[in-house]
Amino acid sequence: MTVPAGAARMAGAPSTLPGPVMGAPRSASLIDTSRFWRVPMTMQQSQRWLAAHAPGGLSATGSASSTSGSVVTSVGSAYTDDRPSSAWQNAMLDIGIAPAGASASVWRADGTALWLDSTPATAPAGGSRLAVTVASGCPRSDRGASDVTPGPASSLLPAGSPTAGLICSYNGLNGAAFALRSRARLDTTQAGRLARSATTIDLAHTDGGSVVCPNDDESVTVVAFSYADGARASLWLTETGCRSISNGTIDAGDYPSLSAFATTVAGLLPR
Repeated sequence: MTVPAGAARMAGAPSTLPGPVMGAPRSASLIDTSRFWRVPMTMQQSQRWLAAHAPGGLSATGSASSTSGSVVTSVGSAYTDDRPSSAWQNAMLDIGIAPAGASASVWRADGTALWLDSTPATAPAGGSRLAVTVASGCPRSDRGASDVTPGPASSLLPAGSPTAGLICSYNGLNGAAFALRSRARLDTTQAGRLARSATTIDLAHTDGGSVVCPNDDESVTVVAFSYADGARASLWLTETGCRSISNGTIDAGDYPSLSAFATTVAGLLPR
């Protein structure tokens, strides 16, 4: 990034800007590279200069300020890198500015991102598993279940194209709690198309951190597949809160590829 003429690099963070001005997620995947300067401009002059020299190639996505009583003690601006990447997500540049005497200010710039672990995440252990197969049909309820019977450890589904499929959608806490809401049997063409959609779901993920999942009514859709060699597989798709998908062994979070799969599943269910 470009800084004003006369800016002097500082060896460490100024006490008025001890961390990223816009905050940062608590995650083992966090990358944070910081730089600090003393600038011969007041905080207000620095703000105007930054507005006229915004970082190129990034989108302005937010601002913040902190106060002590009626006095503004720091201001901040956030800029986002919108380019998609299979290696990282949430790439941002945060720039914080705080006063440093009557005619100067200090700047803090943080380049942050969350790197993505390419090893599939392990599905939570324990809990009752719902056994769903194309041959046996949909159980009448998923009450007490938290996942499906375990599948492959490196991919959501076995290799190859299924010969048939079954979708079982459950109410969760709404209506008749945990009762079967709707079902659909899939022919070879439908099952193959849906399985191919599942293979596009991104299994990369961040490590650590806390997640809040509001409005989770525990509704679930289970998708089962059968294969010509006798193999069977099923997927557990949570529909509300923090949407996710699991094959009982590994799981994946709510990325655009999962949303596309969920939309395809919903389109195959009777209305």
